[in-house]
Amino acid sequence: MKKSYLIVCLLFVLQAAAFANGSIPMPAPEKSSGKLLADWIALHLKLVRNTKGLSQGALNRHFVYSSVAFYQAVSPGDSRCVSLENQLQDLANLPTAPAEKDACWAAGGNASIAAMLRIFYSGNPANISRIDSLENYYREVFGKSGFTKEQIKTGSDFGASVAAAIQEWAKNDGASKTHPAYEIPKGEGLWEPTPPGFSAPAAPYASKNRTCVKNSGSNTLPVAPASFASDPTSGFYKMVKEVYDASGNLTEDQKSMALFWDDFPDGRYYGAAGHWASIFRQVVDSEKLSLTKAAEAYALMHICLMDAFNGCWKAKYTYNLLRPVTYIHKYMNHPEWQPLIITPAHPEYPAAHASVSMAAAMALTYALGNNIKFTDHSYDDLGFKPRSFANFEEAGKEAGLSRLYGGIHYRPSIEAGYVLGKKTAANVKNQIHFQ
Repeated sequence: MKKSYLIVCLLFVLQAAAFANGSIPMPAPEKSSGKLLADWIALHLKLVRNTKGLSQGALNRHFVYSSVAFYQAVSPGDSRCVSLENQLQDLANLPTAPAEKDACWAAGGNASIAAMLRIFYSGNPANISRIDSLENYYREVFGKSGFTKEQIKTGSDFGASVAAAIQEWAKNDGASKTHPAYEIPKGEGLWEPTPPGFSAPAAPYASKNRTCVKNSGSNTLPVAPASFASDPTSGFYKMVKEVYDASGNLTEDQKSMALFWDDFPDGRYYGAAGHWASIFRQVVDSEKLSLTKAAEAYALMHICLMDAFNGCWKAKYTYNLLRPVTYIHKYMNHPEWQPLIITPAHPEYPAAHASVSMAAAMALTYALGNNIKFTDHSYDDLGFKPRSFANFEEAGKEAGLSRLYGGIHYRPSIEAGYVLGKKTAANVKNQIHFQ
């Protein structure tokens, strides 16, 4: 008996290890459980790490379109849910849900998100294999849960048709449009390429892309930043000096915070959208969210994040403010100074991570409440200690503040980002509904 028990334990450990390596999932949840979505998010994050050359903007698109497709595919299984068709900009002519009330709607979500990820991550054969494996695994799960082959096929076919429609919708968002070469504005106090790469400005036309919700950014443009000045007695100089002084006196926690929220999609980090997807996956598990509740919150979060990104980029290229590293080198006479994390290749104001993180945080607050405590284990495998938060907004604020300690943003830029993110999320909440 003891030997049999040890064998069973060993098999469980091996299965858990296989799941951690991305080959097979852990035992299945109940058929109405949000764990289906949580497992797909976990796989999506692995695909992000396996794909080279991803930008923050591309990741935003991948996550938002996948989340909308998943919601649309599972929502017919809950009579309280309503479609996002004609609520999101240009989203029309979506497939009609099958009349069969006992169709396997979870199979619809399974098929829809698998189809979306195949489109976005098709460049790596290993990615396709992982997607196929997880989709097929859950088809078997649904069968073992009591669904017939016909019910699973009905749901899966519907999910695939939803994904095809969402893919067509995504094609017309403006992201693939060709724009004229961007001319960097010249002048004192304006943004210029930053070390170490001195790269061209990233996505200068991103704000021209379609937002998910019409007019979600109509009132989000922040007031103009402080007027540029190089005088050491000026407010602008003092604003930059806060960044410089902080960089030389970082506590271990401040340094850890800056590195934890770096989120540059370089094969290690998940990007900002991916980091918030990772946070959400952990909350799905800890709060044991239902399938439709998880789908609703996930879609709302990425819609808000996507539209906040759009509004933030509009502001960045409206004001074209220079970065701390440029000012510190040129006007504070410290050419040797470098920030803790690499300065992204786009203008300073407002802070992007503050904008999109606060939008995501407020979306989750609207969907799940403001008293969910959680510990973020997103980067345990990178050696970072997990960070704990009393609620989503606290995490959003820390994400923004981390950019000050990272040496890449001024405090007013971070605070402007918070406001932009909150306004965007409020605009979205006031214009669309899921029930």
